[in-house]
Amino acid sequence: MPALLAGEDRQDTSRPPAGGPPDGLQQGVIEEAKRRRRTRRARLGMFVLLALVGIGALAWLFSGGGAPAAPARPERSHRGPAGSRRALAAGGFGIRLSPALDGGQYGWCVGVSEAGFSGIAGGGCSTTPTALVPLSMVLTSADGRTRKASIVVLTTPQVAAVRFDGHRRVATAELPGLPYGLRAARIVVPFAGRRSAGGRLIFTAPAEPSLTPLDRAGKPIASAPVRPGGQEPPLSARGPCALTVRGVPGLAARWSHVASEIAPYPGVLVGRAFFSCIDTEYYLHGWPLDVAILLDAERPGRSPAAIPGLSPVPGEPRYVNGPGDFKGELTATRRGHAWLVVAGGSGLSQRLEVLSHLEATVKL
Repeated sequence: MPALLAGEDRQDTSRPPAGGPPDGLQQGVIEEAKRRRRTRRARLGMFVLLALVGIGALAWLFSGGGAPAAPARPERSHRGPAGSRRALAAGGFGIRLSPALDGGQYGWCVGVSEAGFSGIAGGGCSTTPTALVPLSMVLTSADGRTRKASIVVLTTPQVAAVRFDGHRRVATAELPGLPYGLRAARIVVPFAGRRSAGGRLIFTAPAEPSLTPLDRAGKPIASAPVRPGGQEPPLSARGPCALTVRGVPGLAARWSHVASEIAPYPGVLVGRAFFSCIDTEYYLHGWPLDVAILLDAERPGRSPAAIPGLSPVPGEPRYVNGPGDFKGELTATRRGHAWLVVAGGSGLSQRLEVLSHLEATVKL
């Protein structure tokens, strides 16, 4: 079977990444990777529900049950990567996409920036826009300072507006961080306030609004289920992709997500997207770095598209660098028909050091 990375077709892809666990612990590693994937799916599947729970908690706090809390966020809290504070849209928010790096994932991570936040205010991963799913991702968060819930919707190009609660409409917009004609809309829902019998002002959580995508004529757009099953290949202790880093003292691998197979995305994409066939988290001098191999999602054997938002590194034209998702900034280089990507770390120089010592294998 052909190897996609020139000069590395004789490597044994059955071995775990260097610095990783010995053979006796491979099953433990894959079980941990499966647990991480189940957790990720649960987060993505329950985004709105979790956010509304957060809104309810804030309402309880404002009713006198406790002190005001920090905003509820749909994803675990991370410091936003440098460059995430891009110019916000006129509606007070911005969106950008970065490749989903966890092995076995197709598509994008969606990062939302809002006024008042120094980094990513919210987001999620593993969304792959298709024409059959006009509302590609819905992200909800609550802000205890403003007593408002913010609903950000990523849509496909044919969606001109989003109708919510049956009659109100918000127009979608093209934003600088969105490629392929994708659009977005932001809906702000204030907390409802009322006086209790004792005269105390109580804020109650708004009900979850119903969302309907509309075309340019104002007509509803039919939608398929948001997350049809069977899109991602199962994880495995061994797969067709392998990563090895040699010659970097102190670098240690902790865990990996390894896709058991390489398969084209089972749907018609809007634009281009990526498939991560493996990622490994390394630590170097206390800094976490996530290393991944990205292939073209629709046709894994062809050269993948450029990664949005990345620009050439001065003096190092083989490498590109720019903002990523919750894992930090991205540095990447093309190798054959694949991208090799490193995210996070202490900075650009550390990511370049790891990339320059990285050996990768992809076999179809």
